[in-house]
Amino acid sequence: MFCQNQIVHTIQPGDTLYRLAIVYHTTVPTLLALNPGIDVYNLRIGSGLVVCPCVSIPPVTPVPPIGEAPSCPDNTELSNLLRKLWSQHVYWTRMVLISIANRLPDQDATTNRLLQNPKDISGVYARYYGQDAANKIDMLLTEHLQIGAKLITALRDKRPTEAEYLTRQWYVNADKLAEAFNSINPNYKREELRNMLYEHLKLTTEEVVNRLAGNYAQDIEAFDKVEKEALNMADYFTSGILKSFCS
Repeated sequence: MFCQNQIVHTIQPGDTLYRLAIVYHTTVPTLLALNPGIDVYNLRIGSGLVVCPCVSIPPVTPVPPIGEAPSCPDNTELSNLLRKLWSQHVYWTRMVLISIANRLPDQDATTNRLLQNPKDISGVYARYYGQDAANKIDMLLTEHLQIGAKLITALRDKRPTEAEYLTRQWYVNADKLAEAFNSINPNYKREELRNMLYEHLKLTTEEVVNRLAGNYAQDIEAFDKVEKEALNMADYFTSGILKSFCS
């Protein structure tokens, strides 16, 4: 990706791609494109990050021209798509959990695939609510995944203070996600979303803790609950779009 005015940001304590995207008026996908191979879950303090301020990768999802409202989507098609994407969200999160827990060599490749998921989900929203709204969802979902991976690592390495801090940040991110979805579609009720996202974090934490403890039967049982809850969330998101564009 060519950038005429690129700079190099020196990573500071507390930096995340989501925060830096806001600071430099760009997006997480743009930062990833400028820094291929970067370990998004372990930004090294003092290392350089290439940034192109105020520049974003052009959207790849078609956005209706100004004044043209999106048409009512096919119920089954939209439902199947969002169910697939939210299923992939929890499946690839589980793959990263297993990779981190067992220090597997596929961790980077698995992580890169997981980070495609926010772009896939936000791409659906670009069609109906525009690229700015989609970018916000993309950044928040990416942050959700980044925090989760750091939390798994902290729990694996028995760093309780860090794990407690990351858990708080995870729930703050859930609040932001609930606010972001509510802001683009009033059919997404903030409190309902917040409860669903909190449940998602609680169930995922149960999965992580049991996996790390070697309680594999309980780990699998927890993941079954995670999967079911993800499908319920997908159906909720589908319903909100249909209510907006099919009334």
